[in-house]
Amino acid sequence: MNSSRVKQHSYLIIGGTTKAATTSLFYYLADHPEVCTSNLKEIRFFLDQDYPEASNYRYEDGLEKYDDIFCSAQCYHVEKIRMEATPDYLYSSGTPLKIKESIPNVKLIFILREPVSRLISWYKFAKQKEYLPQDISFDNYVDKQLINDNFDHENTYTYMRSLEQGRYSVYLKPYFELFGSDRIYVNFYEELSPNPKSVLEKICGFAEIDPTFYGDYLFKVYNPSKAVKNWWFHRNYEQFLKSMRQYTQNKPIHKVLRKIRRALDPIYLRLNVQPQEKVSISPAIKNALTKYYKQEVTALEELLGRSVPWESWN
Repeated sequence: MNSSRVKQHSYLIIGGTTKAATTSLFYYLADHPEVCTSNLKEIRFFLDQDYPEASNYRYEDGLEKYDDIFCSAQCYHVEKIRMEATPDYLYSSGTPLKIKESIPNVKLIFILREPVSRLISWYKFAKQKEYLPQDISFDNYVDKQLINDNFDHENTYTYMRSLEQGRYSVYLKPYFELFGSDRIYVNFYEELSPNPKSVLEKICGFAEIDPTFYGDYLFKVYNPSKAVKNWWFHRNYEQFLKSMRQYTQNKPIHKVLRKIRRALDPIYLRLNVQPQEKVSISPAIKNALTKYYKQEVTALEELLGRSVPWESWN
């Protein structure tokens, strides 16, 4: 198959950032009757070949594989918008051009989060996933990244790039240069989290779909960082979910199982999650972070042409 079938569809891509409620946004939009979704939330198709996140297919495997990712019956209605969400698209240098050349009728959404609160969230999430040792302090986590800070070092795992990935303007600029501001929607976690209905209505306007669907919609929170009570239970639950994704992701039943998981997750959270410990930050690290992000707010506001809703993280 040539790429013509892929290029005839309209696409909506949630392209960033990580730890900014993109999972919740994906599910909100997935419920909309004018949207059909990829088999997985994060398909990672347009990431660079050496980007350190696993995927079944990459751009280099051929664009027909991208069409296979939207294989459910509902996606064969041409009038429906095809949607996927891969937050790491923001940080993969070759991704903007790959998207531009592959799917001309595409719009992109980026949800940003105040960099330090996002950094703290990544710290908690990385410990929850056991990417980091349980006894590592936040100060040490930041120190390791300050020492190894390198914008070009893309093959470092995301959880150890969370510091420099908070410099959003650096990564958004290529998207604005390639797509223009009319095809990019940027909003903020600090606006989405307290008032999802208002943000979703704006996104509907951007995507040209009916906003009245969210009039009485129940907005749930998905994929929060959490503290685990029983690690054995947690590891087995995570492994079960991973296995189910692996064996069903290319089958129609996958979306049914995804709905079942959305019902099971709140039960799991009640059984095996406890309040997270408060993260302590030393004055030295606070000063280092303030200095590190000092220019970012100004650069981002200049790029977006609007102010950002971030109060001082102190």
